[in-house]
Amino acid sequence: MKKVGLVGLGFIGKTHLEAYRHIPGAVVTSICTRSSNDELTTPFDGTFVSDYDELLRRDDIDMVDICVPTFLHEEYITKAARAGKHIICEKPLTLTEEAAKRIYHEVEKYGVRLFVGHLLRFWPEYQTFKAYSETDKLKDIEMVHAGRLGQVPAWSEWFQHPEKSGGALFDLHIHDIDFVYYLLGEVESVYAVGHQNQYGAWDQIMTTLTFKNKAKAFVEASQRMPMNYPFTMSLRAQTSENALDFQLKAGKNIERIDDRHLHFYEGDQMSVVEVEQADAFHNELAYFIECMEKDQENLVVPLDDVLYIIKLLQVIEKSLKTGHEIKVL
Repeated sequence: MKKVGLVGLGFIGKTHLEAYRHIPGAVVTSICTRSSNDELTTPFDGTFVSDYDELLRRDDIDMVDICVPTFLHEEYITKAARAGKHIICEKPLTLTEEAAKRIYHEVEKYGVRLFVGHLLRFWPEYQTFKAYSETDKLKDIEMVHAGRLGQVPAWSEWFQHPEKSGGALFDLHIHDIDFVYYLLGEVESVYAVGHQNQYGAWDQIMTTLTFKNKAKAFVEASQRMPMNYPFTMSLRAQTSENALDFQLKAGKNIERIDDRHLHFYEGDQMSVVEVEQADAFHNELAYFIECMEKDQENLVVPLDDVLYIIKLLQVIEKSLKTGHEIKVL
């Protein structure tokens, strides 16, 4: 049984807390937050603390789950590593390759494990894309279209500042960029266009990626859709003969899903793909806990992949700023 200290009680923190309630191998024993504790809608039997250092001194915590703003990740991970606590960190791990390497040095130096929440790798429909790509159903993918459209998160203003969140590039685009890499492998070049908000954060991005296997992906992210526009996720992968298409529409955030469907097109046939509607956050955290419990390698989100995606996002940002296609070295 892994005893978890949850750090942060915003939207993601509450989502993680609810997921832990259904994971037999883990229990949240303490929550570090400056929010009002009465925000919880279900009972919590552990303790609340407002000081992170106090949380790290507790003996009843094996690992910390970091759900604080992105610009705090490096500091919080470093402190946890030095306190000998294993770490789960919400994406993005950080905003630069250099910061990621500093983090990796700390966790290696102090012998703790780090897991980073790249959620789509655990999302049931996206897992279906991965599984199909490894069979004749979707072998040799030639083209991928992916999108993630909505508004800037309304629960905190730090999302709008590039030095704190990385804008939609690191907060939103990262999901689909990570998944198309997971699906298609290393990238040869990128070309991106976009729009910046008043603070300089990229709040709408369209990226074309050419992969080393010559497949192409067209990926869009937006945090500047009209207020009544539903949060939308989409993914379509095509071979020379077949296609798999996923569409999801929700409320202003993912907590209320109004419509989702997955269709497979094979020749002149179309079929509905039935997918077990498991919670992706539960899948993700349960897997990380299992890796800890069984001391097994994290094969779904290896840290090398996390670093590669951060480097890739920086290349995309360079293309956004220069207006040029950029080779990925």
